[in-house]
Amino acid sequence: MYVESLEPEKVTQPYPLVLIHGDFHSGKVWLDKPDGNPGWAAYFLKQGYHVYLVDLPGVGRSGKHPSSTGGNVAKLSSLTPQTVEQELTCPEKYPWHQASAWETVARHTQWPGDGRQGDPIFTQYMASVTRQTQAQEALSALLQRTGKAILVGEGTGCIMAWLTTDVMHGLVAGVLSIEPSGPPFGSARSRGRLYGHRAVFDPEVREWGLADIPLTYDPPLPKPQAIIPDPTVDRRNNPFFPLCEYTNPEDPRKSCFMQNPVRVTDGGEMIFHQLLHLRKVPHAVITAEASSHSIFDWATVAFMRQAGLQVSWLRLEELCIRGNGRLMFLEKNSDEIALVLHKWMARLPAVNQGMVVPAPASALEALPKPVPGPKSAPVPVSEVANGVVSLSCLWMLFWGKLMMIMGIKHMYNSGPSSIPAVQPQGMETQHQIEAGWQFV
Repeated sequence: MYVESLEPEKVTQPYPLVLIHGDFHSGKVWLDKPDGNPGWAAYFLKQGYHVYLVDLPGVGRSGKHPSSTGGNVAKLSSLTPQTVEQELTCPEKYPWHQASAWETVARHTQWPGDGRQGDPIFTQYMASVTRQTQAQEALSALLQRTGKAILVGEGTGCIMAWLTTDVMHGLVAGVLSIEPSGPPFGSARSRGRLYGHRAVFDPEVREWGLADIPLTYDPPLPKPQAIIPDPTVDRRNNPFFPLCEYTNPEDPRKSCFMQNPVRVTDGGEMIFHQLLHLRKVPHAVITAEASSHSIFDWATVAFMRQAGLQVSWLRLEELCIRGNGRLMFLEKNSDEIALVLHKWMARLPAVNQGMVVPAPASALEALPKPVPGPKSAPVPVSEVANGVVSLSCLWMLFWGKLMMIMGIKHMYNSGPSSIPAVQPQGMETQHQIEAGWQFV
């Protein structure tokens, strides 16, 4: 796997970032935006993070390796230019009865350029479109070199972050999921590219809930042949979970597939399979206002919480960041969104060389605390947990703009000299890491 290491003049953050691209992209998606402005890699460098960009195996500069075509292979996807228009760059220009549609699509305003084929920015974006393969082993090998890090994924890159955390949870400080692939066990598409509120079950999609390949659950999942179909769930059983269709109590239009309880205690408490290792790490899910994920990310968050994870659901419109779509990290206001991630990361306990450095209070005021998964039935998740915004939206926007204008780098640190840099051993500025293969 090809890894690009970007180190600021002075590392002031306790953990490095690993930015993980999704389908249709490579690590270059974090460097520059299609409109020519710097991307998230530059933003986080300015905040004092050591940043690692990866090209997942089989993608971009990583090329192909025989191991990447074995059993642990993610499902590949590709996009046509028309699909990119309809779903990503200008979905608001397509009427509901054609192509792609979701109820917030008309609010999409932040893509630079007109979003159509022939536009220079669109052409630049399409040039970066690639396929993605499974990267659990490669990312695990990277963490063994970098030490404890924060994983930031987008789309299927979130699945890779979760799979890596499952086997390397001791080296993961937190996971930020930018509109992860979902919902669990199916799709939000009712027909064609039309999105609906009710999940459509598909036994071949994310059959382990958050991934297509095994994750560690407690109690352990039974073998497929041990599952006896339950007629009460309308035969919606995948090979591993007895599932039920769950209706969101806050909006009866919305439904998804959740676990049936493993057992019910004498006191009436319902016990569910828990994600044994993922629950040891804080998680955040970020959802844009005008993206198709605004329809179904609630289901992913609900499943994560039911499985015991601490999850902050950060809905950008509730943070007064409006008009973004699926490619929020490439859109005009991407720095405002990066600031949200930066604030959330500032809340993580900084542990380095035996020293604990708590995040300063000023970084905590605008974001909620993670909410642990329920011990009983799924909880409503349409709100951002525990009263998202304690500061007014106007103050947040003003403060964010002021930071960018003045170039304040260390507002959310305890000081540039108080946190020693995490320095990986023996790493070059650019190098390749072969997961399970000989290092080159």
